[in-house]
Amino acid sequence: MKLFILFIAVACILFKSCRSTGKVTKRKAGGLDTITNINDLPEKQRAVYKNKNNEYYIMRYEPDTRDSTEEEENDTIQLTSNRGGQLFKTINIIAVNKRCDSDNFDGSNRKGAKLSVSSSGLETFATLTSLISSLANANDMAAAISGSNAPRITEEDRNVRVKKTWLYAYSRQTDEDFHVIVGNTKNPRATTKYFNIEISGLPPAGAATFNDILSSRNSFLTKATENLCKSGYFFYEKPLRVDVTGSLFYDKQHHGDDIGPGSARPPDAWEIHPVTKLRFY
Repeated sequence: MKLFILFIAVACILFKSCRSTGKVTKRKAGGLDTITNINDLPEKQRAVYKNKNNEYYIMRYEPDTRDSTEEEENDTIQLTSNRGGQLFKTINIIAVNKRCDSDNFDGSNRKGAKLSVSSSGLETFATLTSLISSLANANDMAAAISGSNAPRITEEDRNVRVKKTWLYAYSRQTDEDFHVIVGNTKNPRATTKYFNIEISGLPPAGAATFNDILSSRNSFLTKATENLCKSGYFFYEKPLRVDVTGSLFYDKQHHGDDIGPGSARPPDAWEIHPVTKLRFY
């Protein structure tokens, strides 16, 4: 009986290990440098990343050619003439947000919608493909969203869950959101469909959505790292299977733009934003 119990325990451990996609043993990563600071990956281009849970992942780096920035305007600057006179002129100085200022959301475009959660009932999709098939036309969405302060419109006012998709890459943005690229296939193919889900920067602590957004961010950071302060996309060579829940959002700010890495680019600006639940398998 004891031997049978021991066999079951070992089998469960091995089964769990097999289901943990993406992880590699140090031995299997032979020849690659091991890094513990994800910000070292751009220099290495490809390396083994050891996260805070002592899990090893082979990762590669890809620049973000359309790195997004949120801008803030300052007030007045005084200019002094070299000839003793003084010249006063009011100009706008653009100050670009920096990554890692905090974990708090630091953007402005449609901020209310980005930090809200739809009150609609949950729609569950078995796959990413089925979710994508249910989305409204991107051009119609861009035309229907009125401006930078628009709340969610009807087509976005949906809570969705995708039970099976794969996390390919992530990038920390200057507004403290993480762009997370997921795909509908376990490994990249010519036919793979990609989609952006956003691990949001945190709303104010008293916000109704604070706990859900914090929980999803903490779940994400069990595999990724909050200390990522470099531009670009950080890829898992073996994508991680995830189950994701959140509210739909169409990012009109980036309509017709190239969002995401060149090798795994979503076709339009539909997102799940914010993610409210994230589970790794």
